[in-house]
Amino acid sequence: MRFNKKASLEISIQAIVIVVLAMTLLGLGLSFIRKQFGGLSSIQEEISEQVKQKILDDLIENDKKLSFSRTELEIDKGKSEVLTIGIRNKKDDELNYKMQFTGISDPDGNPPNDIDSWFQYAKNTVYKLPPADSSVRNVRLTIPSSIPKSGSYFLNFEIVDDDTGEIYDSKDFFIVVRG
Repeated sequence: MRFNKKASLEISIQAIVIVVLAMTLLGLGLSFIRKQFGGLSSIQEEISEQVKQKILDDLIENDKKLSFSRTELEIDKGKSEVLTIGIRNKKDDELNYKMQFTGISDPDGNPPNDIDSWFQYAKNTVYKLPPADSSVRNVRLTIPSSIPKSGSYFLNFEIVDDDTGEIYDSKDFFIVVRG
């Protein structure tokens, strides 16, 4: 058997051309995907800013002390989500406050245990809010995967005036746990 050196060289050149074309197309595809996902990040930031602005507008237009982005959330076990909360100081002096979450009832109607551990925020921190000013806070809610029951949990969020120890305002909301 005799091999044609010219034919072998042509096959080698064709293989190199195919590899170069494949690498070029792969690079173009990866840059396209990166641009698409990069746009999603900016859209998410824009939506977050719109939610904050909507909450601030709600506080002022409806003369509220406390505003939530939602009063019912659906979330799977083991997942997390960010809650946006707006607080407005309607007092004549500075408002020194703490935030707290309390469980009212679980799917069986019993008071749930350890609800506060579901929420990630600066616990026991005293926040300061000047008179007639508003603030928006983000709180991460993480549902433990070990929670025994799926269903609707009824909770209460309270703003506690740190100077008087009284509840400045509160809001009830529901968390529907799936899974």
